Amino acid sequence: MSYAEEAEQELMRLMVQNRHSAFSRLEKSNQGESIVIKFLERYGEPTSPKHLAESLNLSSARIAVVLGSLEKKGQIERKMDPDDRRRIHVTLTECGKEAAKLQKKEMRDKIVQIFKLMGEADTKVFIELTAKFVDYSQQISQKEEGDQ
Repeated sequence: MSYAEEAEQELMRLMVQNRHSAFSRLEKSNQGESIVIKFLERYGEPTSPKHLAESLNLSSARIAVVLGSLEKKGQIERKMDPDDRRRIHVTLTECGKEAAKLQKKEMRDKIVQIFKLMGEADTKVFIELTAKFVDYSQQISQKEEGDQ
């Protein structure tokens, strides 16, 4: 087995081992609501449930459940497009924006806590290697898109 294949197995092992981490608990605690709120906050403009489902790789049934729950909590609004009554636009309410802001702060605080535990030198190495990993990943994706 090559070093690259061993590294891939170790990375998968670490990811499986980490599936019950503080981050996973944060993501799973509200069963998809968090990711929808984060997406809407980042996207910054009204979007359709279909676009949400496609962008987040969730089924339309799952998006419908999540949006229903978020609407009951007052974190999103669904409005009919005045020009095309078949279209629905989803937006964050002020309550939803506050929830997004709170979740972002919780995530940021946990990441900062981890980097403090790692120390400055290891954090810098981690960031450099992660940047390289992402760069190579993008190169492979671009090559695959070019091959199609």
